[in-house]
Amino acid sequence: MEEVLKNLEKWPRISIVTPSYNQGMFIGETIESVLAQNYPNLEHIIVDGASKDQTLQILKAYSHLKIISEPDSGQAEAINKGFRIATGKIYSFLNSDDTLLPDALQRVAQEIDPEKGKHIVMGRCRFIDEKGRYLGIEHPSHFESHFGVLKVWKGHLIPQPSVFWTKEVWEKCGGIDELLKSHWIDYDLFCRFSKKHHFYCIDQVFSTYRLHVNSKSLETSIEQRLEEAISVSKRYWGSPLFPQFWRLTMSLALYRFNRVGRARNLFADGKEAWRHKKRLRALMYGASAGLLAPEVAFYLAVYPFFKDRTKWLVKNALGHFFRAGKIDPQTAVYLDHVDPWDDKRIGPRLLISREAERDSTVLLVVGNVDLTYMNEPLCLIISIDGQKIGELELKESGHFESRFVLPTEILPGVKNVEIRATSWYVPHHFLKNGDLRPLSWLMERVEFVSDKEMGA
Repeated sequence: MEEVLKNLEKWPRISIVTPSYNQGMFIGETIESVLAQNYPNLEHIIVDGASKDQTLQILKAYSHLKIISEPDSGQAEAINKGFRIATGKIYSFLNSDDTLLPDALQRVAQEIDPEKGKHIVMGRCRFIDEKGRYLGIEHPSHFESHFGVLKVWKGHLIPQPSVFWTKEVWEKCGGIDELLKSHWIDYDLFCRFSKKHHFYCIDQVFSTYRLHVNSKSLETSIEQRLEEAISVSKRYWGSPLFPQFWRLTMSLALYRFNRVGRARNLFADGKEAWRHKKRLRALMYGASAGLLAPEVAFYLAVYPFFKDRTKWLVKNALGHFFRAGKIDPQTAVYLDHVDPWDDKRIGPRLLISREAERDSTVLLVVGNVDLTYMNEPLCLIISIDGQKIGELELKESGHFESRFVLPTEILPGVKNVEIRATSWYVPHHFLKNGDLRPLSWLMERVEFVSDKEMGA
């Protein structure tokens, strides 16, 4: 008994609330993910809104759960009900279609420390599909300040399933606002949390966030959701008598004005005028665009001039002068993406399956590359089932085609083809077009072929 008590003192009680309504398809996986934590001092509370599907039957199979099942007004009321009966020192809520990943709770218990002022910790979060498959993209996970949280038009960077806080935070800041639309109840909560506490970021994936046809994240358009979030943000701007109000007002005004988009359109009009030999009009368009957004002017008009005219070192220096050197958190979430994007562009790493026939002798790699914004030479490193078979150094922009002879030990069958790029760039850093993906090259064809096909 004494050993048990010591163990419970070491591991503070964690209360997880799961709101649920007709989520029988996923809730079993959610519960199992919490159980698999093997955390010795855990309380899992399910608040079900009187589901009409198989949810209640599934819940009966888990005797450790605390279950409330009765009609409610929605997710917000359900979460508040759950925390009213919670007995833990650490709180979190996990939706009935999301999951925890291994060792998340142990790490939370080790990191959260009220005596040192660490009342809120936040890990990383992966997006998964309806069948639980990782989509290769993480939820942006970043915290700088309360002011940064309020600038929601810059990107909502707090992954709700991976946030844990102390009981004191909940009591001090209040629970979920039950009058809000469910899309933004967590954002409103985190606005209040961040006003009084710092969110400590942990470099570990704590949870998954499921995207599926019934997901609340997909019920409305991006534009509509953003406008709803902005209305929530404005609750916390404060009085017009204080600088924060006007800083946020100006930031939002610039976002709505979209000076970068206007500058890009002016440059496009200028190029078209130049093509039709209307030089004066082209210069007027260019000058207007330069005044509106100097950074766009540099990367659209000046930077490309140095292509093939300067050494990599000079191009690298120019690039760093006009953009921050650290990786944007909204770019970092794409670094694990290994599939071709819809526009066939490839990031730092491509991983695809290809069928090697009995007569296949060569791996054919065909694509296109634009080195204008690369700060380092680009080299593609090709491997098959983990075995490196060659490298391709790309020194010029444009189309490329390369053949890699297959080692004799590679047998016919489905093979994992991996192509790693040594360099990449983020279009938004240069073109201010909102494209935050890390990109290296464009794929046209990656296939196993035979000598006969090559001859053809």
